[in-house]
Amino acid sequence: MLRVARKIFIRFAAAGDVDRLVKDGVVSGQPPARETWNQRIVKWLSEQRAGRRYILVAEDETGLLGTVQLVMKLPAGYEDPEAANGMDVAMMESLRLRHDAGTEVGTELVNEVQKLAMKRNIKTLTFCLPMNNARAIFQARSWGFEEFRIMAEPTKMLAFFRKSVE
Repeated sequence: MLRVARKIFIRFAAAGDVDRLVKDGVVSGQPPARETWNQRIVKWLSEQRAGRRYILVAEDETGLLGTVQLVMKLPAGYEDPEAANGMDVAMMESLRLRHDAGTEVGTELVNEVQKLAMKRNIKTLTFCLPMNNARAIFQARSWGFEEFRIMAEPTKMLAFFRKSVE
């Protein structure tokens, strides 16, 4: 049997994606404290309109497959110039895939976010992961990210990764 490769489209998120990101199972799990996922996604879109965040979504004929964000400047109270400084350092954030999307979708999203970073004159792309997620850390390293800092949070340890995208 011949299997035809599916066509995956990657584009900027739009207001019509708010409900779809949740319904299609891309954004799932425990919602943020005192917010629904829909409220958080609306907040992300307002940051995109302000130029502080870019949200990419991947989709095919079955629906939304995944999302990733490029954060140019972290929100007030979370400033960290080593992670995102609003000029030449930006953070890749919220890489999420639908459970059946396949790892190639994640790789395509990471490739596209790196292209977007270069277009925005970003020199260094950062990424943050919980240290107990060995699979995600292995994947980040396979994409060329290198660990540069560990930070303790109240409930977990975070590893910060970075790579040059020039």
